[in-house]
Amino acid sequence: MQFEKIEARDGNTTLKVNNILVYSKYRPITDAERFIENEFNNDNPGYLLIGLGLGYHLHALLKLVTNSKPIFVYALDRQEIDLYESISVNEKLPSNVTITTDIRKIAIANDYQIIMPHVWLQVMDKHHPLYYLLTDIKMKQISYKRFSSMMKMNFKENIQQQSFALQHFKERLKQKEFSCLIASGPSLDVTKKWLKVVKEKAYLLCVGSALKVLLKEGIVPDGVIISDCQPTIIKQINDSGYTGGLFFLSTADFNTVRSHKGDKYILLQKGYELAEQYAKKMNYPLLETGGSVATTGFSLLEYLGFKSIVLFGQDLGFTDEYTHATNSTSGRNLSKDEQFIEIESNSGVPIKSLPNLYSYLTWFNRNCKESKCYVYNTAENGAKIESVPLINEEQLYKLIKNS
Repeated sequence: MQFEKIEARDGNTTLKVNNILVYSKYRPITDAERFIENEFNNDNPGYLLIGLGLGYHLHALLKLVTNSKPIFVYALDRQEIDLYESISVNEKLPSNVTITTDIRKIAIANDYQIIMPHVWLQVMDKHHPLYYLLTDIKMKQISYKRFSSMMKMNFKENIQQQSFALQHFKERLKQKEFSCLIASGPSLDVTKKWLKVVKEKAYLLCVGSALKVLLKEGIVPDGVIISDCQPTIIKQINDSGYTGGLFFLSTADFNTVRSHKGDKYILLQKGYELAEQYAKKMNYPLLETGGSVATTGFSLLEYLGFKSIVLFGQDLGFTDEYTHATNSTSGRNLSKDEQFIEIESNSGVPIKSLPNLYSYLTWFNRNCKESKCYVYNTAENGAKIESVPLINEEQLYKLIKNS
């Protein structure tokens, strides 16, 4: 990395990294403080700041952090730390601040608020091990700001549905050991017919975008899960004729929830303040969402107590240009300018993925390894999930029979 200190219009020092301005060329300190004030959430147990630079964002954060909450600063390069130390020779940072270039050290900041000036993604090497994960996190932060008012409105409407029956559903759930989590990746075109055979012995939970794929095949799932806050999600359920159980995230589109004629079960998510407050008030379970409807579905099946989870359509990547199964209500055309990541597939052939899919893969890698459930994958040309064996049709039937 190339670092260049230059004088800003207000007389303070600003910084270029690889010829890209990290701070404003007019008022670097003031603008850094404004950014931190807009991002800062006082309710978090700690903070992970991406990028050190001249320390302007760190110093602004220190002004706001109370009770000596831990602050981790991830510097992209050792030179960055040397630069900061060279201009802060006589300054001693408080003991709650850790500056590091070691990825392993920031792993303990899992529940901390991630504060990331977008410019650090611009200067970061795309081969950096954190690049795609941080890109996805930044996209979600931008998305959250964009949809926060919609999510709040959905939450207020959804809690009026009085659908707080998840614990009762768990108690009366038939004792099936096997469950199938059905997403709408391209491999579902091949594996959906397998579900006809296992339907009687396994609990079928499908994401909303896979519902019409299954119904067209004559398969009615036991449950459907939705999470999107946008009104367009209604196309997943609308005109389907499905009246089975609907599991919905507390911030999911309320009109879609309201239109469903069958049983409904609200899911309160970790990390969303209103949901956490309500869970405490209602003595209601909190689920980890992982960022996608499928990762939320996985957490739900774990909570419900299934011993085995078989993943269908959980490709998290693609070999051609098809991101979803035929008849799925999701999916989009991929442009030639897409920022693809190459990952390993279950078949051993490299496949393409996207930053958001890669972050879900990272979530599955961690959670499947830690899960008490036996987890299996059916997506031969999908992403290889660590600790999750690939099974074929015959092996699936054998597992079901032996259960």
